[in-house]
Amino acid sequence: MTKNIFDFDTNMQQQGGGDRPLVWRDAKGPEFARFGSDALEEEGWHRLTAAQRARIRAFNDGEAWCAEHSSGIQVKFETDASDIRVRVTLDGKFNMTNMTETGQCGVDLYVYDERVGGYALHEVARYDLDASYYEVPLSHFVHAPRKMRRYILNLPLYIAVKKLEIGLDEGAEVRPAGFACSARIGVYGTSIVHGCGASRPGLAPTNLLSRRLGCEVYNFGFSGSAMMEPDVGDILGAHGLDALIVDVEPNAGCDERLRDNAEPFLDAFFAHRDVPVVLFSRVPFALDLYDDYRARMADYYRAFLRELAKTYRKRGRLVTFADGFKLFKGNFTEYTCDGVHPDDVGMRALTDAYERELRRLGRMKP
Repeated sequence: MTKNIFDFDTNMQQQGGGDRPLVWRDAKGPEFARFGSDALEEEGWHRLTAAQRARIRAFNDGEAWCAEHSSGIQVKFETDASDIRVRVTLDGKFNMTNMTETGQCGVDLYVYDERVGGYALHEVARYDLDASYYEVPLSHFVHAPRKMRRYILNLPLYIAVKKLEIGLDEGAEVRPAGFACSARIGVYGTSIVHGCGASRPGLAPTNLLSRRLGCEVYNFGFSGSAMMEPDVGDILGAHGLDALIVDVEPNAGCDERLRDNAEPFLDAFFAHRDVPVVLFSRVPFALDLYDDYRARMADYYRAFLRELAKTYRKRGRLVTFADGFKLFKGNFTEYTCDGVHPDDVGMRALTDAYERELRRLGRMKP
């Protein structure tokens, strides 16, 4: 008889749906607040509207497709429920080679706890990796005193969510929760911003940043497809952001597109909003040690972005430069899951840099 880890470690087992009576609610209902997208009045849990995706698809199908993924979208609520479960219907199945199932397709739940001074991880979804639908429990308060608690439910990073329902035990109160800070931050980037390499949704950089700053953060990470086109700058500018981080060099900086698109992108963005923009050069990759062409391109674009920020400051825009090569200390290859994409340690280091730059601009409270 073939054995597996579940025979010996019950903590590894997939979570069942359970048999307690629950009241199921659509997560788009009035009992919950939703953040990280302006497209949530439409069907699905996409990061850009259908019209915006159609506009982008005309020149970059990858960006449009990635915008269907729910990375960085959060559901916030307060409830005194002792039993919390989710039903998630995905537009596909787990299929990635450098991410966990929980990171690509799962959800995780945070609860506010004064003992850690903020939101603490409470539970993650563990389910059959061959499924495109799952129902799992996320609460451990069945034997704890019933009281109102604040929650953040982080959605999957690398797949489209078709439907999300939240089940609470009968008689539980529930109401939407918001942020103490009204700032809206956007991060435009590549697979790294998208969350590739994070072991679970809450450790993607925009979700980390949102918890640290206590504000809404939009994830505009479009894996392999962030090319800084002017139309994208126009779309992001229309979001009414209070600051924008641009971290696209790993995609647009592979050829001349970063050089050619950067100014038209920024001009289109600034046509809507005169707000701070931080230009990040990319983090170091393992292959930089052995690929001279790759290393020279990184040097070129690091200098290019630094000078671009100076050019816009001379024009009266608050544009700053941040050197991504300085983010990982010591043996930088140990900060990634595959030599390129940051693992959880790397995601924290990247978020440290994002947070530091935003606070340095004076737009966020300490």
